[in-house]
Amino acid sequence: MTPRRRPTPPLARAAGLATVLALLAASAAAEIYRYRDANGSWVFSDRPPPQEQLRTHSGQSTAPGEPRVRVQPLPETRQSTPPPQPSQPSQGRPPAGAEVALPAKPADPRRLDARLARHFEPVTPVERSSLAVVTVHSQIGTGSGFFVTDDGLLLTNRHVVRPPPDWAAEERAALAALKEQLDAMEQRLSLPRDRFSDPGDYDRGKRIFRERSRDYRQAKRKLEMQRNAALIQQAFEIQLKDGERMSADLVDVSEQHDLALLRVSGYTTPFIRPTPSTRLHQTQRVYAIGSPLGIKDTVTAGIYTGRREDMLVTDARILPGSSGGPLVTEEGSAIGINTWKATAEADIKARGFGLAIPIEAAFAEFPDLRAWREVQHERMSAPP
Repeated sequence: MTPRRRPTPPLARAAGLATVLALLAASAAAEIYRYRDANGSWVFSDRPPPQEQLRTHSGQSTAPGEPRVRVQPLPETRQSTPPPQPSQPSQGRPPAGAEVALPAKPADPRRLDARLARHFEPVTPVERSSLAVVTVHSQIGTGSGFFVTDDGLLLTNRHVVRPPPDWAAEERAALAALKEQLDAMEQRLSLPRDRFSDPGDYDRGKRIFRERSRDYRQAKRKLEMQRNAALIQQAFEIQLKDGERMSADLVDVSEQHDLALLRVSGYTTPFIRPTPSTRLHQTQRVYAIGSPLGIKDTVTAGIYTGRREDMLVTDARILPGSSGGPLVTEEGSAIGINTWKATAEADIKARGFGLAIPIEAAFAEFPDLRAWREVQHERMSAPP
């Protein structure tokens, strides 16, 4: 059985209704504000934001009892007045609104490969290979060489960095001829002065003998000192394709082949990748790169004619100064090290055939090259 509700007295109903109407009237007359606080969050409140001048959303005054809403535009849609432009541009400052280019990152001075490629912009593979070719200066002359690794190992001929048996043959022959003349003159002047029909001849002969003897001793001493210095030289000046000179240290000298290994430390170098000479075929186009006759950065072209006594034979010109430079294919791969020239005449500048040591002989000879090749093989075989 549901109890019956007691009827509400009329006075109580009237008091409650008055309270509700008062609350509605207060709500209708209230001001509603929407604004962002210091953290950027939206705030809805019936209290105005601190130190803000209130406006309606339309900018007009509101009628009595109409709720007022303050709306601030979002930052991305806010339109700002551009700052006034100065009559004259200020020194050291870009004009307002101008795009300022950031300074380019300086090139790494240790990246010789990148610097040479950027400077010369090679087009063909052979031209790109020439970036790795250097001129080698030693106590006994000038030759060529080329980088075979990216960490500065370079190949050249042994006779470029160490005096060969026939080194300074012309100078030694001239000294030997002068020695014979001095011996003959000394024997003639061994006679007493009064035995000469003209004593003045004896006096002149003695003076000439002393001068030529002095010249002979000085030339012989200089040649011996140069040879001794070449036998112990451990650092060599090399010149890059762009002319920069730097030092290269001697790493190893081959006893079996006319080969030597140098290193430029602390740089990333351009290098020529080797290709086994066994892949060559007759009439294949090849190129010899080096510094013949003191002319730096020279390329001569020819064909591969065959193999003679473990040497590669080509009609590409190999002249004094080319020794130690690379013999490359059209793809720019090194197949040999230019060494010497075979001619029918005594003049080395005469036409003849160039001879090069196969590149695989160098990699088999020097442990440093074998180690580098193994590292490269492991790097290429490693999973990504």
